[in-house]
Amino acid sequence: MVATLWHWWAHSDAGLATRIALGASFFVILALWDLKRHGRQARRWREYLFLLAAVGGAMAYGVVNDQITVTLSWEYFYWGKELAPALGPDTPPAPLPLRWEAAKVGMKATWTAGLLIGAAMLMANSVHRDKKFLAGRELYKLLACTLIWTIALATLGGLAGRLGAFNRLGEFAYLRQHDMWRPIRFMSVWGIHLGAYTGGAMGTVWAVWRIWKERVALTLGDAAKPPEQV
Repeated sequence: MVATLWHWWAHSDAGLATRIALGASFFVILALWDLKRHGRQARRWREYLFLLAAVGGAMAYGVVNDQITVTLSWEYFYWGKELAPALGPDTPPAPLPLRWEAAKVGMKATWTAGLLIGAAMLMANSVHRDKKFLAGRELYKLLACTLIWTIALATLGGLAGRLGAFNRLGEFAYLRQHDMWRPIRFMSVWGIHLGAYTGGAMGTVWAVWRIWKERVALTLGDAAKPPEQV
């Protein structure tokens, strides 16, 4: 019984939806409580809204990315992502079920990444309270920049796969040798996904650095201002 419940909680689509719903509800309750206690001075609801934007943006990117890549290589999802049990034995799979399963893969793979990106940026803007905080609009601009990093590195990864940069890695040499699964397309899609994760990580590091740098600049700028005349 316990094993069955754990499998449902940790591995099923319904369990994933339940975890997301419970997590969102928890943050909503905390935000409402903070708003009630501090009124206009409350910050938590703004932070949780930013987290929601980071997660929602990452999931939207994941869905769009996987709709593009499943067009390039259905083999990557059918065999590489082990969707064959869900899609059945016919190949290539029926388009609509294939795209739906690919969309679910994209959402599952990116919601945690979005949460981590948002949390890292909020932490960078919260530590050392002796320094000025960045305004919310600045955080959203930097969040958009992480998306640019992700798209740029995903594009480079796809080009690297298309040009054969991964030919000698692992099973790719076997795929090329036996011309299995349209290997150039397969490697291009693999490169896109690898590049996206790399770009997201690099963009997050860059955003955290920018937040810290701009907070320091704001703090030093205020310190350099002459005192107001009474």
